[in-house]
Amino acid sequence: SSDAIFSSLKYSKEYNANHISIMIEAKTFSNAYMSQSEYKRLPHFPRVSSALTFCHSTSHSATRSCIRCFPQVTLPSAADYVDLLEFANFGGKPWPLAPGVAPPTRWAADLRYTWATPIPHSYPAVHDRVLNSKRVSDNIKLMATPSVSVRQLKAKAGRFMCEIRASLSRLVCRVCGYLLFKVFRKLCSKLLVVPSQMETLKKAEQTGVPLVYLPLHRSHLDYLLITWANWHFGLRLPHIASGDNLNLSGFGGLLRATGAFFIRRRLAPDDEGGKDQLYRSVLHSYIDEILSAKLSLEFFLEGTRNRYGKPLLPKNGLISNVVEAVHQGVISDCYLVPVSITYDQVAEGVFLNELMGIPKVRENLWMVLKGMVKGFGMLPCGVVRMNFGSPVLLTEYLSSLSPCVKTKAPARLRRVPNSFSYRELLPWNAPKPEVDRALVRGIGLHIIYEAAHISSIHLSSVLATLLLCKYREGAPREHVERDVEWLCERLIFQGYEVVGWKRGVTSARRAIDYAETYLGEAVEVGETIVKPVGTHRSLVRLAYSRNALLPALALKAALGLALSPFTAGQVLAIEEILDSTVLICEWMHFEAIFCKPCESLRVRLRDVLVGQDECSLGNAQTGAVQVVEVEKGGGETIPCIKIRDSCRAREILLFHSNLLRPFFQSYTLTVHRLIESNKPIKEADFIRETIRLCLNRPASANALPFHLWLEAANSDSIRNCLSVLRERSLVTCTSSPTVSALSIEPIELAYHQFLRLLTIAPVK
Repeated sequence: SSDAIFSSLKYSKEYNANHISIMIEAKTFSNAYMSQSEYKRLPHFPRVSSALTFCHSTSHSATRSCIRCFPQVTLPSAADYVDLLEFANFGGKPWPLAPGVAPPTRWAADLRYTWATPIPHSYPAVHDRVLNSKRVSDNIKLMATPSVSVRQLKAKAGRFMCEIRASLSRLVCRVCGYLLFKVFRKLCSKLLVVPSQMETLKKAEQTGVPLVYLPLHRSHLDYLLITWANWHFGLRLPHIASGDNLNLSGFGGLLRATGAFFIRRRLAPDDEGGKDQLYRSVLHSYIDEILSAKLSLEFFLEGTRNRYGKPLLPKNGLISNVVEAVHQGVISDCYLVPVSITYDQVAEGVFLNELMGIPKVRENLWMVLKGMVKGFGMLPCGVVRMNFGSPVLLTEYLSSLSPCVKTKAPARLRRVPNSFSYRELLPWNAPKPEVDRALVRGIGLHIIYEAAHISSIHLSSVLATLLLCKYREGAPREHVERDVEWLCERLIFQGYEVVGWKRGVTSARRAIDYAETYLGEAVEVGETIVKPVGTHRSLVRLAYSRNALLPALALKAALGLALSPFTAGQVLAIEEILDSTVLICEWMHFEAIFCKPCESLRVRLRDVLVGQDECSLGNAQTGAVQVVEVEKGGGETIPCIKIRDSCRAREILLFHSNLLRPFFQSYTLTVHRLIESNKPIKEADFIRETIRLCLNRPASANALPFHLWLEAANSDSIRNCLSVLRERSLVTCTSSPTVSALSIEPIELAYHQFLRLLTIAPVK
């Protein structure tokens, strides 16, 4: 009301990780009738303090979108985060209401909040419409034979529908909403969202156009968090595409009741052409009916949890279903919403066994329950941040990306050979022009890129990056603190969120102490020195955290790697450096998405190399290279760069190049293994054998021509190297049961290319 009196209350909360005291200043209202929805829009206002401030937003805007493709998209203004775990406190009202007023009781606060927070939307069942759809009916008629009747095929389609469908129950969702307060408080210290982003989604939903949430996939908690956040803000709960590995006894039924539907993870290799059209037609029609009923949809473009802390290339099956639904007029349009959920540490921990080449163990109910109970009370996830990108209409993606794909479809939009998955196969029955396939892949890459660039970066990732890329032997604590501050400020200048950091205020000492909590035994933090633990498992653990910075620093890393073989003072032609860097990016395109499909990679690299903004390598004051003009003859000059003759310039180039160096070491180890022994071998056995040989290779016998970083021996990078070699037709394809080189000569050429890129120029 207009006569509301503002009062201010300073209170403190003790954060139990490394005895960090977090002082928060909460602004409250004397209006006792403030609604819950108004309260949820109130951010936290941390006072000026050297402590970590987790609710503070460091980016220039709350979300970003591609200005090139969507200049008309309006972004919400920058805003601080709010903690979902605090919403139920005091009945969802701010406290104190007025000076001297007794606080509302905390008794049964979660239960009362759950009762008062509605689930207002309807969720109609669509399975009958799926079974009666034209696509399913046509496939049944097509597949009917004298030995397999139409009735039998209809029964089979019904079984497929029961295997797939969700059965969303508002009662079960409300019960789960209450229980998740308890679960998330045991797993997370804070669960943060930006209210203005949720308001933007609400406005998009009110247009009647369905929303498709496309989050990056880091943890099994991802399935629950978007649904839970939507419930708090009155948004429609999404139907979530889940792998059938989670359809466990009892647990699968609970997931169905909260909106999950299950799809098969793989199909037989001989079914790449879609021989089992009936299952695919049921799945395709089910997605169509969900969207035509204006229900929200959620699926993970990556198809699976990323195992190494960095975004994966998109799987294209489900997104192509959505694209075809618009092409065929099933729906007029839909909003695509990139989402990023980041954790101080994922609840499952780092996938160390899988990164060592040990086969994944299929999930079961006991494993799920055991993992949850083990994490209770330990706050293993720490601070969790959710960021929702701006919702953009699919038709706008199609109109903006179509010209790029038609004129010059980049090589990274070509079909990935590994397609034995319902999440990867495109739904078209008849062959389609490659431009259509490239368009679908372009949309997927664009969304993955945007989701990666709205991700918050955690302090554990900042510290892990510095330890692996600069201080592998350890360093005095004051040096590490100085560089923690430098790297956080660089990331913020580039527009990234750094969780817990406030520019010019936060103490780097406290940041290191906090990061140590989640890096565990992989680091040693003392009063005078900070250093990584040198074991294979510890370095792989640090590499997982380091990889969160790849989207932010990938272009600089590629340029740094191209420049590292040259000494200070050397003058180099800009175009030659760009040629080398483009080659690096082509080899590394399974490790990082260097630019959006609508952009020119070469132009982006040139901007980073010779641009004059504060973070460019060519900045006149802080850059590592200097732009010069060299006479060519006849009065003509060519633009060149010269590496600055300073320790700081060399440090900057080496630091950035070391982000990609271990990946190239992995690739070198892989091709070296193919050259040494080209006997056909199963891929899983090849990966395990390569890792074993790397770790057991004596320093004196058959030594590598470079110093091996132990984190390079991991299954993710070796598997990606095989994928790149398959794209270039240098090794056997995925349909083959074994891996072997098709020709040794180009493999040897790649090996020598990698060795040149791994060269580091000596210091003068």
